[in-house]
Amino acid sequence: MEHASGGELFDYIVKKQRVGDAQACRFMHQILLGVRHLHQNGVVHRDLKPENLLLEGKSNKLKIIDFGLSNLYKPSEQLQTACGSPCYAAPEMIAGKKYHGL
Repeated sequence: MEHASGGELFDYIVKKQRVGDAQACRFMHQILLGVRHLHQNGVVHRDLKPENLLLEGKSNKLKIIDFGLSNLYKPSEQLQTACGSPCYAAPEMIAGKKYHGL
């Protein structure tokens, strides 16, 4: 288990009140690279939110955490389990409809 001394991305945003464009772009790039890696390996996270992104010390490298709701998927299949945080959930998930994991 790794220690991420920078804490949650959520707390970082609250502390800074506003994240500059350049830093936001770096965060987004890291998130997209991480999600691409998961999807290339047939994994969908299903609870991606600032609270589940940890910062590594002063480098501000992001780590995706909390895979408790993640699932394996096949691109030809749809998922149907409602999960994740309601405030971040897609409307089709809240409505109980099947959805694509990507």
